[in-house]
Amino acid sequence: MKAVWQIVSSQYRHDRFHFWLGILAAILPAVAGILLLGVSGWFITAAALAGLSGAFLNIFAPSAIIRALAIIRTGGRYGERVVTHDATFRFLAALRNQLFAAFVATKDRHRRSAVLLNRLTLDITALDTVYLRIVVPVLLCGVIAAGLLCVWFAISLPMFVAGAVFLGAWAGLAWVSVARADAKAARRADAASDAIRLRAADLVAGRRDLAIYGGLDAAAAPILSAADRLTVAEDVEECRATRLICLSSLVGQTFLAVSLAVAIVGTAQAAFTPALAVGLVLVVVALPELFSMALPGLARLPRTALAAKRVSALQSTPLAQTTSAQTPVIRQPGDNPALLGFEGVTFRYPGAARNVLETLSFDIRKGEVVAIAGRSGCGKSTVAAIAARMLEPRTGRVFLEGQDLRTYDEQALRRSITVLGQRAYLFNDTVAANLRIANADASEADLWAALEHAALADRIAESPLGFGTVLGEGGLGLSGGEQRRLALARAFLTRPQLFILDEMTEGLDKETSRDVLSRFLEFRGSASVLMIAHKRLELEAADRILRLPEPGHEIR
Repeated sequence: MKAVWQIVSSQYRHDRFHFWLGILAAILPAVAGILLLGVSGWFITAAALAGLSGAFLNIFAPSAIIRALAIIRTGGRYGERVVTHDATFRFLAALRNQLFAAFVATKDRHRRSAVLLNRLTLDITALDTVYLRIVVPVLLCGVIAAGLLCVWFAISLPMFVAGAVFLGAWAGLAWVSVARADAKAARRADAASDAIRLRAADLVAGRRDLAIYGGLDAAAAPILSAADRLTVAEDVEECRATRLICLSSLVGQTFLAVSLAVAIVGTAQAAFTPALAVGLVLVVVALPELFSMALPGLARLPRTALAAKRVSALQSTPLAQTTSAQTPVIRQPGDNPALLGFEGVTFRYPGAARNVLETLSFDIRKGEVVAIAGRSGCGKSTVAAIAARMLEPRTGRVFLEGQDLRTYDEQALRRSITVLGQRAYLFNDTVAANLRIANADASEADLWAALEHAALADRIAESPLGFGTVLGEGGLGLSGGEQRRLALARAFLTRPQLFILDEMTEGLDKETSRDVLSRFLEFRGSASVLMIAHKRLELEAADRILRLPEPGHEIR
């Protein structure tokens, strides 16, 4: 549970004031509720006895106290919800920003998958139970228990002993809920939940083809199977939580019976008045509900601990390597300074038997178009990813304008380099919104100019809504080639120093490829280009061709 404690410590360091304010706001209504039962029981009994005996009883002070306690309990319960949730959301918002920054800083592309991002999002959401369902209830129970023991010790030693025994029993239940936690069931529940989301996303993406060829039932079966596994795992957690709550109720009812016996004996022996005895018994009535508040959070502690462990692992990712806080390494310029330079770059994917790149060195001068060619698997896309700082080289350095690429600020780097990959990432939004991802301030004239250079202006103009045309998920509504050209138009809205193109004309016919390529080269201005090329057309357009060897061979 070390990871959970780290999350608690992080929240405490983030905002100490709201951390303790939430706990105080939870204690006030709890204390008011217990006192309300005790004082009410005492007052009603005392009033009844006074009426029977004809004795005088001042009803104004107890009435005022009861009203005040009722107001404090009602207002405090509302304030406790507001303050504790506000403290939690403040912390989670800051934690989300920190973790997403660490996620972006992760250079291992296998750790930047959509599955991991989705899991991270759910883990952050799951951590709202740490403060609300564990820290606040546990501290609240501790404070209330200590206060009651002091009161019972002052009033009645037998009541103090009984209270100590049964409060110890509740503490034992809390300890059992932690010590006997079923981590396997928690892991199975997380795995089943991930499987449901992943398989459901695949089903939705391919629903048309599946419906046409009659494969919907077969595709839905694995989702239902994962849902069954999730139900089984969650049933284990629910049964465990139910058992703990039942045991807590049993302890509470037993304590109530013992306290009633202590009250009767104490009244018979004149140790305290009947009114005080009723008040003590009614205080005990309120305890099972109070001490059961912490059990649901403790029962879900295994899943919370798994989420905290994953979050803490990413939280410890150093961000310094992606910021300008590092000591900059400056490359001394020559007569013709390079815009981009690789020096002895070696790279190997995790788990691979050999390097993809071996001491690769080359330069791209300002305004130059360099094409990277070679067989599939030789590392062309790896070179592009390293140049865009999506991957970190194992050894060697990459320079942009003479400065080590690792020392660039993220925003400055993305303004300097624009990447156009093999896949066009388009969103379920309007054409204009998809274009303005690259430049939020672009005018309609800028958008039309970009579409014109991408040979897509006529296609968008044909639509009645023009820029307001809504694309489906992944660019649905446009052909594959049109999606690539829309992504190219988006790239035209930037003015970087370097364009990185990963098979820009893939999926386009020969005439369209020639048209798009010529428009791009005309539009790029003075920007340099690093282009992964397969087609002869692309190789002929380059000023220089860098041919990568197969892994294990030298560059020719």
